[in-house]
Amino acid sequence: MFIRIVLFAFCFANVCWAQDAEQPKRFKYEKHGAIVFATGKDYKIKCDIYQPIADEPRPVMLAIHGGAWTTGTKFAMLRHARILANRGYVVMSINYRLAPQYKWPAQIHDCKHAVRWIREHAAKYNADPDRVYAFGYSAGGHLAAMLATTNVDDGLEGEVEEPYAKHSSRIDGLIAGGSPMEFSWLDDESTVLKHWMNGTKKSTPETYAQASPAKFVTADDPVAVLYHGRADSLVPVSSPETFIERCQAENIPAELILSTDGHTGAFGRTSLLIESLQKLESMLAVRKCKQKMTQIVEWMNQFHKANGRKPASFEELAKFVLRTEKVSAENFAIAINNERDGQNFVVRWGEGDGPRVTEAIGVDGKKLSK
Repeated sequence: MFIRIVLFAFCFANVCWAQDAEQPKRFKYEKHGAIVFATGKDYKIKCDIYQPIADEPRPVMLAIHGGAWTTGTKFAMLRHARILANRGYVVMSINYRLAPQYKWPAQIHDCKHAVRWIREHAAKYNADPDRVYAFGYSAGGHLAAMLATTNVDDGLEGEVEEPYAKHSSRIDGLIAGGSPMEFSWLDDESTVLKHWMNGTKKSTPETYAQASPAKFVTADDPVAVLYHGRADSLVPVSSPETFIERCQAENIPAELILSTDGHTGAFGRTSLLIESLQKLESMLAVRKCKQKMTQIVEWMNQFHKANGRKPASFEELAKFVLRTEKVSAENFAIAINNERDGQNFVVRWGEGDGPRVTEAIGVDGKKLSK
């Protein structure tokens, strides 16, 4: 009986469009302010958390302010945090230690701790620890990109204590605006970042390399959306372009949105964040669907190996998987249901090449890439 219900849910999710697909759901939210999430001998670091009111755990968006790693606070992200919370994200808007008192890599240590902290406290804020993303602008976008590209082998984790050691500091998706992604554009003798890097690029080249997100891009990195103003006089557009090229070389879904703005103008244009968020959600949905399709193909291959033929029907495949793969009926239903947060996909079952995505509709009602 359950299999029939599962099959009905599968068919309905894959041939019907959600009636409200054109309008993303809006969430009311609660704000929890001035929460201390990190302490040291001479510092306490605070964050604000914007918690959507929802029945199910919501994805997390870490919001990281800019300010040349020298100035700024979480309050700079107030408008952006409200937009994200209104769209259903648990937003953790953070402060971090600033230069020149605290040199690199103190800033990324704080950001990585923030990711672990929200995963440890996810239940308290109705957050999903398996869906943690980061958004930042300028210096904040740089730090968000470092979260996306570095792991424990890169030596940037900082001191990690219990109960946080059991949590990963990696994120699952990136939005970065106006961000330096490498420093090839900076003159070797420039002192612009000396306050933060403790030297020029010529005197401390290893430090500049260690702070370059583009240097760390690997095939296991999350999807990324960058936006940048063509008239940006602080960070040349060549820097995010280099990052996108590195991502594409590793087959990582990544896009760059260009506007006519300068550095400050692009930050103030919140429509760029909304567009980036829609693209991020679209890429995440397509990737998730492809992962599910891969699992379905694997089950079909196992059925063929065991029976010498393809399954005659989807119901026959379902019975086989539930009997042989030690998969619960609930998990099987999740695996074959392609609907999540308003994302819908049409999956065609071909005789020759197996299942494939033929069309996808995002929360904004637009077709996604195949």
